[in-house]
Amino acid sequence: MKKIFKYTFVFVLALGLTSCDKLFDSLEGDLTLMTEDDMTSTQAGLERLLSDVYNTIPMDAFNTKDQHTTFASYSKANDYDIAVTGFWNYTKMRSINQFIQKIDLALEKNAINQETRDQMLGEAIFARAYCYFAMVRRYGGVPIVTEPLDDQYDGDKNEGLYVPRSTEKETWDFVISELDKAAELLPDEPKGGKYRASKWAALGLQSRVALYAATLSKYWAKEAIPSSYKAVQEKLTYMEASYADAYFAKCIEACDKIINSGKFSLYGGATTSVSKAKDNLTALFLERQDCEFIFGKSYKDGTADADNGFDRSNSPNQKHGTGSNAGWGNYSIMSELVDLYDNYNAAGGRADGTIKTRSDGEEDIYFSQISTSASSFDKNANFIQYDHPQDPFLKKDARFQAWILYPGSEFRNVTIVAQAGYWLPSGKLEFYQENSTKIGNTTYYELGADSQNGMSAYIDIGNVGSSNHSYFWTTGFGIRKFLDVNNPLDKSTGPWCDIRYAEILLNYAEAYAESGKGNAADAKQYLNDIRHRAAFTDDIEPTLENVLHERRVEFAFEGHETYTLWRHRAYLSNRSGGPHRKHTVINIRDLRGGEGTEKYIYARVNAYWSDVQNSTTGLNTDLLDYYGSIPNYAENRLTVNPSQE
Repeated sequence: MKKIFKYTFVFVLALGLTSCDKLFDSLEGDLTLMTEDDMTSTQAGLERLLSDVYNTIPMDAFNTKDQHTTFASYSKANDYDIAVTGFWNYTKMRSINQFIQKIDLALEKNAINQETRDQMLGEAIFARAYCYFAMVRRYGGVPIVTEPLDDQYDGDKNEGLYVPRSTEKETWDFVISELDKAAELLPDEPKGGKYRASKWAALGLQSRVALYAATLSKYWAKEAIPSSYKAVQEKLTYMEASYADAYFAKCIEACDKIINSGKFSLYGGATTSVSKAKDNLTALFLERQDCEFIFGKSYKDGTADADNGFDRSNSPNQKHGTGSNAGWGNYSIMSELVDLYDNYNAAGGRADGTIKTRSDGEEDIYFSQISTSASSFDKNANFIQYDHPQDPFLKKDARFQAWILYPGSEFRNVTIVAQAGYWLPSGKLEFYQENSTKIGNTTYYELGADSQNGMSAYIDIGNVGSSNHSYFWTTGFGIRKFLDVNNPLDKSTGPWCDIRYAEILLNYAEAYAESGKGNAADAKQYLNDIRHRAAFTDDIEPTLENVLHERRVEFAFEGHETYTLWRHRAYLSNRSGGPHRKHTVINIRDLRGGEGTEKYIYARVNAYWSDVQNSTTGLNTDLLDYYGSIPNYAENRLTVNPSQE
């Protein structure tokens, strides 16, 4: 694309692209034969064009962004980077602008009525705002183009086609103002398909955008990019704390409108039964739950190939589908997240959920290189001995039970085996190998089972070239969220809930905690409503620490942690100490007492892919990477971002 603002106008017939549960039901005729005039002179044609507008939305559907944080990793590698989804496609933006231009022409031709015109216009503005949201969070200030630029073309000079970047603040403000317009135009209940944007979708996105802008403003100086860079001088990559309060207020305003509408609630509601909470929290992601669903995407398009791909790639090795592709067992979860899930105390209130591995309470010691002679494993540590591998997890938050697979847990009628090694009567420790030993009349297996089909973790963990490595967790924990609980699926069609009511409640609580704006009692109630759905019986205060804690455990694996780190400028780097590493707790069968006396211990270790044999420098990010590289900057006369200077 030589010029980002110079195009040949083409309507894209998005046949087969939209996967939205009959998003547009009224299409008639052979649309592939329609002319441009046909497409804009009939409601059916406009709806087909609008389907392409929806496909432009840069939604993080079934993303694996948590694998780029300390919460998880791709099982085949150690990922840690600022993985913020961006968007830079002005060809698509031009199509949206053309569509917006044609809607009023269709109204003049009586091809659509006023109600339909308003809804379609609101949907297009919503989609355009979502695109600009993805642009500003990745690139800072960008060129804002809201109409086709053909009329600005001036022969060979191309004058009018070069639009400069707006400041970062101007771009954030534009997105928020566009969502105000969309909310005014969109109905409470859209016609033509339940996955179309509503007024509440626009307000929900606005609450997210405003919260991002607010916290980014407040924390921008924490990792401030030096003013020697031109993009900072021109405020293209620049925010400041003085902007924050207005954005926090806007976030609260949008949340209030949604909450006070009375149209939404948390699926399952409050309960004191942990098992009931687990069932509700599991079901929340397997089907669309209308009470909590505000906006998202369906994968049921009526074809045999409909698939979000998640179940096939992330089922545990012990119960997976038949499709291979990139293998299964791709989602390995770290102890940084496991420890965050609270335990229940005797009264059902919150208790510290840190996995207990030692009687001395020193849970900040991590052993390195445990599979090599250089291991720092301390045999004299006072390890807690458990009777069963699942014992340390039995009192954990229902959300942990519903969304994470752990050693000894039950799933699809099998017991999850994730054993890293054993401790033999001779005092020898062995890790990560498919060995066995006979003690008395009993044969014990180092990885917990006599064949690979009976285990879900650690196979060939040190063999990068092994094909088996594709199928096993490299930690003792895998994802359960989004997976069918009864059967492995080669094609899974569960919907993606992009904006759900729980986010609105937590957005309000976070905006209150950060700014003091809003109502303290409301913020406390919203925060605890989410906890009560997870069967906690106590109430906690809406402090920033508590709110961020709940955000992290509530939205695990939905991509929010990436953006929480990004907007708080909180990614790990050499500037914040180090070397930083990912960690896990490994399950070890303790056979030191001999046959019939075996126990299970857990040890805290550096996760293999983050350990020194694979990464001497540990986890690190560059502050310039908070802003992505501007595409085609020379041809379009755009100031580059700091990482490009």
